[in-house]
Amino acid sequence: MEQTAKDRALMKALAPKEAKHLPSNFSYLAMRRIEESHREALRRQRIAAIIVVIVLFCAGLAVLAYYFGSTLYHSLVSLRSVPDAWAIALSSFFCLTFFALLNQWLAHRNKTLKKSLHNIPIGD
Repeated sequence: MEQTAKDRALMKALAPKEAKHLPSNFSYLAMRRIEESHREALRRQRIAAIIVVIVLFCAGLAVLAYYFGSTLYHSLVSLRSVPDAWAIALSSFFCLTFFALLNQWLAHRNKTLKKSLHNIPIGD
């Protein structure tokens, strides 16, 4: 019985094997899998970066609250006694927000302008 099992195993090993054919679009499928894995890796890196930024932001706020919490609290309490203080604080906040948004818009506009200038043919 052992001899026949060995013989069958040898016969199976020596039998002609079917040639495995690759699909005609093998390179396309391989590149698509590589791109998908690359996109997934980038997605994981972005998620990790977002989590790190959130954790560092919260840690920074905690450190500021620990060191300057009482000073900030007393400053806010003293703002209640000055009637125009909130108006000044709010207008300053809105002005700073406006200038930050203007800066972002101009930076984006400058970057797209530089790209469009590189595409202009010169001399021909």
